[in-house]
Amino acid sequence: MKIRDYLFPRDLDEALAVLAELGDGALPVAGATSLRFFPDSADSTRVAVDITRIGLSGIALEGGVFRIGAATVVSDLRDRADAGWALGGVARRMATRQVRNVSTIGGNVARVFPWADLPVALLALDARMTIASHGAGAREVAADEFFSSQPARLFKGGALLAQVAVRALGNGEGFGYRKETVVSAGFSMMTAAALLRLDGGGAVREARVAAGAALSFPRRLEGAEAALKGRAPGGAAIEAAAEAGTRGLAWQGREGMSDEYARALARAAVADALAEARDGAGRSAT
Repeated sequence: MKIRDYLFPRDLDEALAVLAELGDGALPVAGATSLRFFPDSADSTRVAVDITRIGLSGIALEGGVFRIGAATVVSDLRDRADAGWALGGVARRMATRQVRNVSTIGGNVARVFPWADLPVALLALDARMTIASHGAGAREVAADEFFSSQPARLFKGGALLAQVAVRALGNGEGFGYRKETVVSAGFSMMTAAALLRLDGGGAVREARVAAGAALSFPRRLEGAEAALKGRAPGGAAIEAAAEAGTRGLAWQGREGMSDEYARALARAAVADALAEARDGAGRSAT
């Protein structure tokens, strides 16, 4: 990617107007840590539009929902400590402290790379993404739709990811996350996340399970969700759900592992994420 100019809009309205005017020639940037993964060719020249000064940073808890500005850096996600906050453990496993200090939540999800951490977590958490457009206001997109394919399709005409909303975990709810890497700061070989909501009797009222890294694109694991619904999430039930959720998918080995090993790793990572979510839901219900 070649940058021929660098603009600093003063607020969101100005940024949206600039992006709409430049069209495909614009590149919204904040942390810019992913630029090295874009192709460097003659037709990839862009004008960078810096969105770090337009009020899209920060995390606010409003009505039981965490509203996260798209330019919020990952280290802020890691350091948040509110009750019901689920993204701290995800952010803690992302890259290094130096990268977390500049990389943003918006940059991690607006263009999804196979190893990206946050898309898997946000799918499991049923997040909502707010997309702002010049002259058209803002609209909210559910994680299932947002991550149904590459999110770039949603930003045509100068639209911009403005906010990510994640509901605070409540009583009887738990979240689990697993990431497997060769080295601590390495790209993920396998990422799994799970959200469980238990009823008063300890059975699963709702489950959301997602995985990525060893798949071509992050996705929900509906088989695991269906296998757990209405059941007590004991060890055998969790193992059966992990098997059901990972069966039949096109797992892709990375970092030298075979496709079959990737499937086995997926089954273990999903089971671990489910167990963590179950334990968290049990603690919150007491």
